[in-house]
Amino acid sequence: MHYSLILPVVFFFLNIYPPPVVENIIQLQEDSFAVYFVKQRWHTGIVFKVSDVDSVLWKEISGFKNFKFVDVGWGDEEFYQHPDFDVWLAVKALFYPTASTLRVEGFNIDINRYIEISDIAAMVFLSKKEFDILCKYISDTYYEDNRGNNVILNKRYDGNIIFYKAAGNYHLFNTCNTWAARGLQKAGIKINPSLIILAEDLFHAIDESGIILKSND
Repeated sequence: MHYSLILPVVFFFLNIYPPPVVENIIQLQEDSFAVYFVKQRWHTGIVFKVSDVDSVLWKEISGFKNFKFVDVGWGDEEFYQHPDFDVWLAVKALFYPTASTLRVEGFNIDINRYIEISDIAAMVFLSKKEFDILCKYISDTYYEDNRGNNVILNKRYDGNIIFYKAAGNYHLFNTCNTWAARGLQKAGIKINPSLIILAEDLFHAIDESGIILKSND
């Protein structure tokens, strides 16, 4: 593998921003829904409280009814399912339009503990209407076959994590962070997905309208 291929990938994952300021005082706003955004290694996910989600808008959530939370992320089909960092898969994911997957993980640990084990975390308060729009956006990301059924690519940890075939192609200018930003934009949050590539891009944009819970300083 030539360094000319490796260096762009290394640069892509570098933190080029100063860390955002962590907010210490957090209070749930009345008639609002908290949505969390987390970065864990190469994974950027959106975390929902399962009981908040309307299964009519996001029918797939019913498969996770035994969990308190779900962490949902979108990414390259091969790279995302690979257990470790693979340089070639990363290069291919960034510089070639590739098939995508939706990774859904259910968990029951306290959300504060989940934030502790994340590299970066943020919270956004949404109204009921905004929250429902974001949930519908997630649901629309699932690829459906000609019978209207989801396609499961992989299950891990007794179904705690499920990889579904997803809609859309992954590439440098359409990353997991772009995907998350697009969902926020649809929900009415002021954010420009075309400017979002890195996780740091996403969290600095969220800092304008949300709350930074943990920084990678």
